[in-house]
Amino acid sequence: MEWDKNLDKESAAYRFAADNSKIIRVVAGPGTGKSFGLNRRVARLLEQGQNPKKILAVTFTRTAAQDLQNEIQSIGISGADKVVAKTLHSFCFGLLNKKEIIQNTGRFPRPMLEFEQKPMLNDIDSTFGDIKNKETRLKAFEAAWARLQSEIPGFPADASDRQFENEIKSWLITHKAMLFGEMIIETFHYLRDNPLCVERQEFDHVLVDEYQDLNKAEQSVIDLLSDNGSLTIIGDDDQSIYSFKYANPEGIREFPNTHPGCNVIDFDHCRRCPKQVVAMASRLISHNTNRTLGDLQPFDTNQDGVVRIIQWKSLDAEIDGITRKVSSDIKDGSIRPEDVLILTPVRKIGYRVRDSLVKAGVNAKSYFREWAISTNELKYNFSLLSLLANKKDMVSLRYLLGFGNQTYRSASYKHLISYAKDNHMDTLDVLDSCVSGVLKVPRISSLINQYRIITEKLKELRFAAETDINQFIDILAPDIQENEDFRNILIEAINLSKKEGTDTQTWLQDAYKHCVEKVSFPDNTSEHDHVRIMSLHASKGLSAKYVIVMSAIDELIPRIDRDSEISIEKQIEEQRRLFYVAITRCKSSKENYPGTLIISSFVGLPGNEALGIGIKASAYSRRSVSASRFIREFEETAPATIAVK
Repeated sequence: MEWDKNLDKESAAYRFAADNSKIIRVVAGPGTGKSFGLNRRVARLLEQGQNPKKILAVTFTRTAAQDLQNEIQSIGISGADKVVAKTLHSFCFGLLNKKEIIQNTGRFPRPMLEFEQKPMLNDIDSTFGDIKNKETRLKAFEAAWARLQSEIPGFPADASDRQFENEIKSWLITHKAMLFGEMIIETFHYLRDNPLCVERQEFDHVLVDEYQDLNKAEQSVIDLLSDNGSLTIIGDDDQSIYSFKYANPEGIREFPNTHPGCNVIDFDHCRRCPKQVVAMASRLISHNTNRTLGDLQPFDTNQDGVVRIIQWKSLDAEIDGITRKVSSDIKDGSIRPEDVLILTPVRKIGYRVRDSLVKAGVNAKSYFREWAISTNELKYNFSLLSLLANKKDMVSLRYLLGFGNQTYRSASYKHLISYAKDNHMDTLDVLDSCVSGVLKVPRISSLINQYRIITEKLKELRFAAETDINQFIDILAPDIQENEDFRNILIEAINLSKKEGTDTQTWLQDAYKHCVEKVSFPDNTSEHDHVRIMSLHASKGLSAKYVIVMSAIDELIPRIDRDSEISIEKQIEEQRRLFYVAITRCKSSKENYPGTLIISSFVGLPGNEALGIGIKASAYSRRSVSASRFIREFEETAPATIAVK
């Protein structure tokens, strides 16, 4: 099939796919067909003889990358499977893993998971404040200190930031690890400092999706990778929702000014959503300032849709009511489990509604950041698996030594590291020598006790790996509901890695690599055979026939951090964009299904539960809450709220 077959020549998708400009900015509202246009553009390049290996498509998720290749192949154009389609982080991870680049940077691209950062932050000097302050500064470090769109990524200008960076890098070098954001930083420095490197000449065409969610450092990497050819960026400033990693909507707004000769194409006809949802979304986002697109336009053949705004007496009543509604609609055949997408502002609520649905006999799964290893037991066992695969993995060892202690035994650990450095010894050698009685190092007895426990557990795991693989799985992920996700990943990893004739250490290493990739770069899951439950952020790129936004209360949506360096006004605008993203996940069709959107809130919960989800309250009294302010911003486009007593 030709790339333009059945493509309306008056449409934005055709203009985008056919455009030969060297630099293009596409601003595309939710559900307006930009992925379709991107697929057809890549198909045209291939049809015209472009080398697929010289086309880089940077997508927001691994699923989107695979979908891009599948869609182009379905058109029947040769070479689609050779197009380089990756997330930016996975591209940088692969680039840094090349032996010569590791040698050049002096770093090891062993990615650190979020839970593994806590011991590191405890080990960093207390002059930088408490853990929350350190976490905030760490985000700036991962953004290459470009907190604003106007700032140039690179090096810290502030003396305190410089000291913080030095301490973080020293810790990471000692532990042979790298933060996810550092993959971008190290790639940026490598590309910038080596203008003749092959990577800057590797691609003739660079296409970037969801550009509004890249921070300045990530945008700079894209500019360097597109040195040799054309650059196309696609996104929507109305869907910019990642200011916590210093992604700013100004990046896509100002792109034509920062990239002279840029051609601009807009997509504003929403083909995905029911007509009423389009009207509500347009009215909601109109309350933001300095926007690029105007109102979304409804697709003529879509249905009006079904919209319900509901308020419950309590959080318990909301969870029970949503469970009964979803269960009932599945049982009577109105919907299938895979049609349902439930979005919650905090993971604890997501876990509760998941458990409630499962108890009611509904197949449901939750997807949150590092969702597969959410419990402390799984974090501990995951770290054991890491050490089993690589006995010198210092990050996992550090986590395990500190496990169970509020400060991760930081004071004792500093003594251990100091002793090892002063005596030119490996940290493991110091621990082994202390356990065997050869050495006696003061002030680290608590670490020695932990190390003995770790060593015994590793022996048990090693024996199970060699003799009884089912026991091995049961030790790492006991067969209970809360372990189901990680257990499935582990089983899949073992099945892929444990081949006949493969020695134990090799398949353990391969299995661990598979697990860490699945946990570190989680798929933005497409439709399967279960109800999907996730955060509003995680829903980006997804759609569903039946969308529920739960717990839309003003204390959670918008979520305001009054200690943040970002102004309250800007926080509210971003939270409004997040709510806009959430409601526009709902999809409709001309005949088959209308599209259902349910927005749910409640008016109270126990104080201790409120504290548990980040709402200020007294632990011993009921906390009253109210519906999100964003609901009233729908104005006359939305139905009145229904009270369920």
